[in-house]
Amino acid sequence: MRQIILGAAALCLCACGQQTQTASAPSGAGCARTAAHDVSWTDPHGADTVTTRADGPSCLQAAVSLVVRDARGDPLWTFISTYYDMTTGGVAPRDAPAVSPEQTDRFLASWANVTTQSSAQLPQWPERAPAIASPGGLIYSTALSREAYEAIRQRNLRMICYAAAVDATQCLVIDHASNAPTMIAAYGP
Repeated sequence: MRQIILGAAALCLCACGQQTQTASAPSGAGCARTAAHDVSWTDPHGADTVTTRADGPSCLQAAVSLVVRDARGDPLWTFISTYYDMTTGGVAPRDAPAVSPEQTDRFLASWANVTTQSSAQLPQWPERAPAIASPGGLIYSTALSREAYEAIRQRNLRMICYAAAVDATQCLVIDHASNAPTMIAAYGP
């Protein structure tokens, strides 16, 4: 009986060991990078901070995030993608060239430096038109109704715009009714 119990315990230990095996990267391997930029968006008396991060087994394989926090440090908006999708588009092929930490740092610094504008700078959505006017070859879209879009645009609210893909930008305003960020428009070619 004792041998059966010891045998069962040994099998359990082997099974547990197989389920919990992990591979750890050698020291210095992987990609963990960050950049930050202060922006005046939600409060004229305190800077909001845009922080961008890359994390992955390599910089080519990095997941990237953009987080906007208010002056108190509370998160206002998050966006997550991959380094390759944000810089080239799609999924990296097996033979894609390596990405250096310096390339990643340049991307993150540029991405964190969001554009600050006013909602009045967005193009009009003419009455009876099916969509927002698209000047300069850019196509604008919104999930808002025409009336809501035009009301926000005409209120001349502070707006930030950030890259959401290789050729796509998303713009946010703070909805004063809910005190939360609202995507007013997205645009791209």
